[in-house]
Amino acid sequence: MEKIDLKSGFVNLVGIPNSGKSTLINKLVGRKISIVSHKVQTTRFCIRGIYNFHLPKKLKSQIIFVDTPGIFLPKRRFEKAMVTAAWSELKLTDKVVFIHDVLKKIDNNTKEIIKKIFQIKPDVILVLNKIDLLPKEILLKKISEIKKFYDFEETFLISAKNGSGCSKLLEYLAIKMPEHSFFYDENTISDLPQSILASEITREKLFKNLNQELPYNLTVETEKWVINTDETINIQQTIYINKQSYKPIILGKQGQNIKRIGTLARKELEKLLDCKIHLFLHIKFKKNWMEDPSKYSSIGLNYNA
Repeated sequence: MEKIDLKSGFVNLVGIPNSGKSTLINKLVGRKISIVSHKVQTTRFCIRGIYNFHLPKKLKSQIIFVDTPGIFLPKRRFEKAMVTAAWSELKLTDKVVFIHDVLKKIDNNTKEIIKKIFQIKPDVILVLNKIDLLPKEILLKKISEIKKFYDFEETFLISAKNGSGCSKLLEYLAIKMPEHSFFYDENTISDLPQSILASEITREKLFKNLNQELPYNLTVETEKWVINTDETINIQQTIYINKQSYKPIILGKQGQNIKRIGTLARKELEKLLDCKIHLFLHIKFKKNWMEDPSKYSSIGLNYNA
């Protein structure tokens, strides 16, 4: 009987905000575990997604993808904790994948981030995302441009949205994982508690339906999770805001805005959890919620970062 190699390791997905990290991890693991929006800094903490790769008679490999907050210059304590978490994960990972949106320029900020990543991990994999949105001749020029700066271990061209190029990336990473027994059960897709996922789904709907700075000044917590005898679930969530003036905006005229947000969140949760959901949303003013250490520890961020 042939010996099957068993491998398992961690892959850190890093990049500037809105490069497609969350879309990619959802595509790679085959299920939504990280929220997505067109606004920058949507991801606030590190999220792990697990993919099990099988090569018949040769290899079984478990890849633990870590979706990190986008790297940017933080201004507030909460932002600093987010960015610190992203950098800290780099030191613990087996492989680093730097994701770049090919529609964006490689500015000095991006160059500095790549430089710092290479100082921590010398074998960085480059993933160029959204290749389906760029003409081939411009894409080739972009590839040549970015590869001038550093010697990436390997380069992959993908579209995280439609999955193009993702299978090649998965196979490459599976082979590159260190020999190790699986860290997670083969049926596990993410280590994110369902209560936090539920909070994140609601926060995603708030991000997509509120304008300007408002989404960055709120957080969502799941306060109660009750499984009923008919197997439906009651979920009670609180939306914390740091300005009283935000409440009427979130509510909307005659409560229509929060009703729409709640409906969108409930429908997605029902799809993810495969059961009937009763979702109750409450808005609570807490001026200094960003200074509350418990709001950090509950999602794995360091208040003193």
